[in-house]
Amino acid sequence: MPRLPIFRFAAIRMPSVRNLILMAAALALAGVWGGYGLMASSILEGQTREALVNAGATARAYESSTSRTLHDVDTTLRSFAERYAEGGLPRARVIIDQGLYDAALIHHFTVFGPDGAQLFRSEGTGPPDTLDGTDLLAYHQGEGQALMKVGLPFRGSATGRPLLRLSRRMEDAAGGFAGVVVANVDPDYLSGFYRQADVGRNGVVTLIGLDRIIRARGSKDGQDAVGVDGSASALWEAARRSLTGVFWQDSISDGIRRAYAFRPVEGYPLILVVGVALKDIDAAVAGFRGQMRIIAALLSVSILLVAAFLLVQQRNAERLAAALAVNRDFLARVSHELRTPLNAILGFSEIIRDQMFGRDAGERYADYARDIHASGQHLLTLIDDILDLSRLQAGRFALLMEDVDPVAAAEWAIRIVAPQAEQKSIRLEISRPPAPTLVRADERALKQMLLNLLGNALKFTPENGRVLVSVARGGNGRCVVRVTDNGIGMTAEELRQAAIPFGQTSALTTHPGRGTGLGLPIVKSLIEAHGGSLRIDSRPGQGSQVTLEFAA
Repeated sequence: MPRLPIFRFAAIRMPSVRNLILMAAALALAGVWGGYGLMASSILEGQTREALVNAGATARAYESSTSRTLHDVDTTLRSFAERYAEGGLPRARVIIDQGLYDAALIHHFTVFGPDGAQLFRSEGTGPPDTLDGTDLLAYHQGEGQALMKVGLPFRGSATGRPLLRLSRRMEDAAGGFAGVVVANVDPDYLSGFYRQADVGRNGVVTLIGLDRIIRARGSKDGQDAVGVDGSASALWEAARRSLTGVFWQDSISDGIRRAYAFRPVEGYPLILVVGVALKDIDAAVAGFRGQMRIIAALLSVSILLVAAFLLVQQRNAERLAAALAVNRDFLARVSHELRTPLNAILGFSEIIRDQMFGRDAGERYADYARDIHASGQHLLTLIDDILDLSRLQAGRFALLMEDVDPVAAAEWAIRIVAPQAEQKSIRLEISRPPAPTLVRADERALKQMLLNLLGNALKFTPENGRVLVSVARGGNGRCVVRVTDNGIGMTAEELRQAAIPFGQTSALTTHPGRGTGLGLPIVKSLIEAHGGSLRIDSRPGQGSQVTLEFAA
């Protein structure tokens, strides 16, 4: 018959309540801040889209205005060239003399002959204009015969500020090349116009030529980038793909990261670029994002407070459960301790009452009576210890504080337990301080502590052993009393059990002559009532040392 497979199931260990609370708090915090992050990112994305739409609309508007402005200059230059062909320079100068042009835009006019020599310069200060290093004559004799050229910036004003050359071909009456007329335009006119754009505190509007040289730039910080080479800009890659669009870049002028909307200027070899700074986009949502952050922080504090409250409640529940367990264990132990002598009393008294060994067994009945008396004494001692411990733990144990000689108290306790020590041939010794020492304590309580400690030491020290009581002055004026033995010793777990009422460990319960298990708890409660502390140092097989340290 085939064997059936055996399935083994591993026990699933559930996380503790504390860990569940912490996990829930961590998840809630992650949800709050994750939600904040998503909302902040969504708002920033929305603001960015809105800023890009605004940049595109601004680019359209300023491209149209720039085109009209350049067209006005072009019309003036075309009119000048036409009048020059009709009647030469005297006729053409009427336009300038009568102010038939935009004087705010055009700084001055210059007329150059076919050989490049300056024939005329309108009112305006500055060094003589020259065409050295330019290709104006060649351009207007070739491909630019019918076009206006937007030249490179040059230092043509008395202040040293750059000017832009906007030029057109001039012809004589026969149609031959007669030179060029130049309108020298102040780029600050365009820059000032661009600075009015509503593109944020760090926004910028730039006019750049297809030759990649900036012609005008308007920004709130007033930085002048006229004449800067923009070859490193990402504009050219974006413009290669599309005539209009958007690209992101750290500005080559000031290093600020911006989104740029661009479009060509109609009729001229120029591109109008509108940049919106990322920091302005971020600043636009900073207020709302700050409010969201405050809300997230308040929610986080609430979550932490709830988690802390739940942890405190859980810890209180654990302490309550532990207290109930201690009470149940205490009742179980005390019932056992009370039942043992009561059973002896009842059993022996029934034997005497029923005269189970006959009327003539008087000596035997007397032994049972002595056993009943011993059990009653043990029961009375047990009840007294329980009452003392309950009063100590309830803070109702009255202490009569006075200056007590601990050496005298130790000598008294040694005399009391001397008979027990003699039965097991145990040496009782005392180590006295070099100078008389007093301690502020209740004399009766001090003697009770010493008796309990010496009793324990004698019970768990083998024959021919040694028990030492030492009195010394500790640091900060404290008095230290130690009881040291070379008995069976205890493990760490046995030490923990020994501090619990009736908490005798297996190592002690099997030892003959064991006590009630209340000695150490009573000593601990008494020394703490004095404002002192108890410390136990013990190792199995190496004995124990119990230290009582009294307050100064």
